[in-house]
Amino acid sequence: MAVHKPNAGHRGKLKPRNKRFLIYSGGIVTEVEYFQYVRRHLFGDYVKNLRIKSGEVDDPVRVEADGVDPKTLVDDAAKLLYEDKKDAKKESYDPFAVVWAVTDVDDFGKNGDKLRAAVDKGRQSGVEVIISNPCFDVWLIDHKQSCPLSYTQTSECEKLAKRLGLIDMSRNRNNPKHIRQEAIVEQYATAAKNAQKHMSEQHRRIRDSRPSSGDYAPWTDIPKIVDTLIEEYKTLINKGEEETL
Repeated sequence: MAVHKPNAGHRGKLKPRNKRFLIYSGGIVTEVEYFQYVRRHLFGDYVKNLRIKSGEVDDPVRVEADGVDPKTLVDDAAKLLYEDKKDAKKESYDPFAVVWAVTDVDDFGKNGDKLRAAVDKGRQSGVEVIISNPCFDVWLIDHKQSCPLSYTQTSECEKLAKRLGLIDMSRNRNNPKHIRQEAIVEQYATAAKNAQKHMSEQHRRIRDSRPSSGDYAPWTDIPKIVDTLIEEYKTLINKGEEETL
């Protein structure tokens, strides 16, 4: 995969006032739609206002996706981070504050070596691996109810997400699964609380030691990303409340 250098979002040696974040997702539809939703609701007005004022400010949250296995995903994210650090030093701007590689256990649990290798590579390279087990739908379900402890398979999570009106599978035959964003608006605080109900400390230990195992499903690391972005939003705007999500 070709490495694309980010737009620094500045002229000369003027540093951007905001931190920069990269979300690199292995899912190319629902995950991207979700993070675009988060970015728009948290940072949309901020970016618009700064552009009016300065004329040139990059988006604070960059979202990319590539439908690859976890190890390849982290390798590519690490390359982006490395190139960004070089460019930042050369051109005097701040590199990405955090780079997240977002993946599911899903099919990759059958090839545990790649997921384990992805986590190890992430620790070495400064990329934080964000895992949903078995799939991203766990996090969507949490917006309506805590994902049931018995839901450890992707197929049953997808069916429940559809039944709860969280996903639309009728738009396009090639990419049939999309988030119904109206179903998750202003539900972030509820979702975060619901997620904690199915993520015990024992499951956390399994997630850290055996990331490809199904023994800690249902699980989602997604709140780590959103909480970080909320805190950045509060710092910038001095008002951001999670209820806006």
